[in-house]
Amino acid sequence: MITVLARKEGAALVIRDQALGIFTGKGFTPVDFKPELAMKLAARLHYTPVVPPLRMDEPELAQFLEA
Repeated sequence: MITVLARKEGAALVIRDQALGIFTGKGFTPVDFKPELAMKLAARLHYTPVVPPLRMDEPELAQFLEA
């Protein structure tokens, strides 16, 4: 299960298996940031916060990012 914290066209800041990362159409890329710093970076990169965070499976997330 993946938790979506913020999204942008084609990408999302997510938590998967207790690891923070970026999810794109190419898959999951872990990042070595604390969640608070990652959310600040996401805001600077014009990601839209997802409130409340959404929990979904990988196929659902891929469809969510295409919409």
